[in-house]
Amino acid sequence: MNTNILLTGGRAPVTLDLARLLSVASYKVFVADSIKHHLCTASRAVVKNFLVPPPRINPTGYIEALLEIIKQENITFLIPTCEEIFYISHKLSQLTPYCQVFAEPLEKLNRLHNKWQFINRVQQLGLAAPQTWLVNSHQDLLDVLDLPSPRKIVLKPVYSRFASQVHILSKPVSEIPSLQINLNKAWVAQEFISGKHYCTYTIAHQGKVVAHAVYPTIFTAGKGSCIYFESVEHSGLLEWVKTFVEAEEFTGQVSFDFIEADDGVLYPLECNPRAISAIHLFDRADGLERAFFNNTNSIIQPKVGQRTAIAMAMIVYGLPSAIGSGRLGGWLNMFVRTKDVVFRLSDPLPFFHLWIVLFQFIQMSCRSGLTLQQVSTQDIEWDGEEIR
Repeated sequence: MNTNILLTGGRAPVTLDLARLLSVASYKVFVADSIKHHLCTASRAVVKNFLVPPPRINPTGYIEALLEIIKQENITFLIPTCEEIFYISHKLSQLTPYCQVFAEPLEKLNRLHNKWQFINRVQQLGLAAPQTWLVNSHQDLLDVLDLPSPRKIVLKPVYSRFASQVHILSKPVSEIPSLQINLNKAWVAQEFISGKHYCTYTIAHQGKVVAHAVYPTIFTAGKGSCIYFESVEHSGLLEWVKTFVEAEEFTGQVSFDFIEADDGVLYPLECNPRAISAIHLFDRADGLERAFFNNTNSIIQPKVGQRTAIAMAMIVYGLPSAIGSGRLGGWLNMFVRTKDVVFRLSDPLPFFHLWIVLFQFIQMSCRSGLTLQQVSTQDIEWDGEEIR
């Protein structure tokens, strides 16, 4: 098989897992990232790694570097995995003459990435959605807080990730958080809905679902992303996703966060038009790589009950959470019975290289004053600003 694949976002565990799945399926995998040390750096699944300019700081240089790699290595398929996808989508016209890019144009992705536009699109399709208000000023926020209902709201930036800036406010609010709110930093206020939280991951081609996975939120890194993943079957979520991606005629990877309310109604909270950790739930036998090339007659799904976790994060974040919430027994059972997403006997070096990656992020955090989560994505994030 002569297909050479370029993955971007080598820092993400999902990119490492995807590289391994593609390599086992006899594809040649190349990886590009704008940080020197990342999880794919030491992986034997990767033919070659490339250091490229940070897309947020130097978008033109980033695309030029990708083009050079594509030409030099005869890349036929480019798969973005993280938020660098927005910079790649912005320059599709420059990239697609040389290889296939698994991404939609930026305007379409922004309609999903932007939390306000996404909820508007959900409502246009006649699907249930939480009550949501656009907050462009402190007065807008005060107006929402003056409404008799809902009694509790979730406040978050229109563009954000990791739930790092989420505020849950109960009325009457005794103290309003000091926030930067303006036309360049808009927020959404959303009614708080109690229920069970799920994450979904889907690969689609022209509106047709070809791969799908669902996992409930159990342990997270603080308020942010999940660190433990267990595959479940949920027909309602699959039908919802089918409806949405068909209406969008979507091609690519797309992920959603949902709350299933006590009455069974599914409420989408936000959308990430990129890869998420659900990729960890697929194993070699599932043939996930076929979904990227639309080479399957059925929807590829991981086995129900398949589980995996980010072991280091389970210790750093999951263990204190488990102790504080009285779930230590459950945490211990999950930890000892669950494989780590990074360590593989067939590809052991990324696990040991992880410590170099972590030390690199600690240095970046100390220099910038940002959290470890923030520095891990600061150079690839896109918050709706004009890309030059």
